[in-house]
Amino acid sequence: MFPAFKEWQVIVEALGSGEQVLILRKGGIAEGLGGFDAAHAGRFWLFPTHFHAQREKTKPSAAKFGVSPSVDSTTTLTLHYFADIVRHRFIERWEDVAGLNTFHFWTETTIREKFDWSRPPGLHCMVIRVHRLHRPVTLPITPMMSGCKSWIDLPVSFDAQQASPVLDDDAFAARLKQLTLIFPPLS
Repeated sequence: MFPAFKEWQVIVEALGSGEQVLILRKGGIAEGLGGFDAAHAGRFWLFPTHFHAQREKTKPSAAKFGVSPSVDSTTTLTLHYFADIVRHRFIERWEDVAGLNTFHFWTETTIREKFDWSRPPGLHCMVIRVHRLHRPVTLPITPMMSGCKSWIDLPVSFDAQQASPVLDDDAFAARLKQLTLIFPPLS
């Protein structure tokens, strides 16, 4: 089994376009307060979810990523991307989180809600390098995939898939440099 990270479809598409390279996460409801853990996943699938309010909770500029699923999202799921964690850190100061505003597509209100929900207040920030599959993989949706949790396991190996980074080495290095100018290096 291979880890998959559940994220709103619009954010998965932003990550898959290379316009966003970070994930801010408090954890899923099923994980409880402060229950998020990224330590077990160096590489993971990006599992797009169809949260009903994601349009209202993302910036207007994210509308371009709000594509409709090409298959019935109640019975199947198509994977297009996997990612590697490049840097990870729990951010406890709101000012530091707010300084990342230009690097993601969530609204400030959405990020503030997530920040305040955690105990202690804060958010996990994962800088990731995304890879696009040359051929997407479609899986049947099973009951273990449902629920408000960040991580699930999928029976699809990364090694069995041909993929390419969505940003080449130079473009990705430039994005990391931009993040460093706004926010000190994450570790």
